[in-house]
Amino acid sequence: MWWLILLIALLASSLFAGSEMGYYGINALRLKHEALTSRNSALLAKTIRQPSAFLATLLIGNNIANDLAVHAAVMLFAASGFSNNEMLATFALTPVIFLVGEMWPKQLMLANPNRLLWFSLPLALCRLVFWPITQPIALLVSKLDAGIGDSIILRNQFVSLLHDSQQQASGEAQVMSAAIRAIESKGQGLRQYLRYDVPHLQADESAHAAQQQMADCIDAKGLVFRGQGPPSILFASCLVDAPLDSALLPLSVPLISLSPSIDLADAVRHLQIYGLSHAWVEEKEERAGLFDLEYALASLLSTRP
Repeated sequence: MWWLILLIALLASSLFAGSEMGYYGINALRLKHEALTSRNSALLAKTIRQPSAFLATLLIGNNIANDLAVHAAVMLFAASGFSNNEMLATFALTPVIFLVGEMWPKQLMLANPNRLLWFSLPLALCRLVFWPITQPIALLVSKLDAGIGDSIILRNQFVSLLHDSQQQASGEAQVMSAAIRAIESKGQGLRQYLRYDVPHLQADESAHAAQQQMADCIDAKGLVFRGQGPPSILFASCLVDAPLDSALLPLSVPLISLSPSIDLADAVRHLQIYGLSHAWVEEKEERAGLFDLEYALASLLSTRP
């Protein structure tokens, strides 16, 4: 009887310890997608939906399993006529629990976190049994960190998912690489995406003079400067039907001004609001440049942005 209890306790300890490692390794975003077609994935996704409650379940379950294993070992030594049963049980179980209940299952899950799917049913049952204890803990944790911990985990899982997707077809890998660089550019500002090759034009120049200068620009664009404020963007297509002596300002599109310290995602949102694809980036004592959304995307898609 006690041998059976000891075996079950060790297997339970192995399950809880390995599941913790598997949770940190498995990609919850990919799991959520697979849950649409797999009941096993759907059950696991529901079980780990509240990370703090799930981790509390593993911690509580592992402690109970280890305590039960020690108690079973003590009873076995007592039945065999030994004295100092608690000390003997501790010395005997320490290497066993370390190998069977900690190192081996964690190494197994570390090698392939998707093995966590094998244990979705017992983990769901444990989550249900320990719900009265873990739910208050989860609520307390959510109040303390305001969901910051979960958002960091999801962000890391998203980046991991993008890295995994680079192993797919070459076209998809290129897009995924661009997405990774966009995510990793957070906090780096816009300087790396600015253009300095667009010709500078004066508002009093003629359309003919502007055409000659813009011919040297690879995408035939020009910046029209006024006395104050950000310049306007002029496209060569606007000069096709314009008289040679036409003024440039009426043919150009005013640009908004962005700070070089904002992130790429924030810059894109600003451009969406104004319906633009270009912006002027300037700061005191810093080199000013043109933020060109098409140029930024092209640099992200290139292997060496």
